[in-house]
Amino acid sequence: MFTKFASLLFLCTLAMPSINANEVFISRDANGNVIFSDRPSQNSTPHLVQELPSVPAFRAPTTTTSDSAPKPQPDYAYTSLSIIHPQDEHALPVGAAGNVLVHGVLTPSLHADHRIVLLNGATILAQGRQTQFQLNNLDRGEHNLQIQVRDADNTVLIASQVVRVYVQRASRLNR
Repeated sequence: MFTKFASLLFLCTLAMPSINANEVFISRDANGNVIFSDRPSQNSTPHLVQELPSVPAFRAPTTTTSDSAPKPQPDYAYTSLSIIHPQDEHALPVGAAGNVLVHGVLTPSLHADHRIVLLNGATILAQGRQTQFQLNNLDRGEHNLQIQVRDADNTVLIASQVVRVYVQRASRLNR
């Protein structure tokens, strides 16, 4: 029993310095720099370390709603849509066979419920979820290309500028 008590007393004396752990001494070196230490030295002065105030964590009250109606989704707003290739007033040479790659840029990216439509005037040439379309074998003449983003109700949400492209083809009359 005495050995247990002696062991406990010995452990308590080892823990004693940690009780006084918030005792700090301040001194200055030869260059005037402030030195903080947990041991006193020459010309050091004790500094009282105060415990920082603490604030209990805030808990937001939980709210329960009896409505099971879905929350309305905010409108998805596009900021820009433009055709970057081909450039306006571009002429496809005779050797291109009326093939052109139309490439657009949309910001922000396409919403899951929307689609992109490529138009030549009022005629839909292609549609999908991509902003790049390959047009093949366009007829000779002028084509007014535009890209639009449409929702499920076919409402136009944003439209690009109209890009005019001229397709040049060899004429049978010149043979």
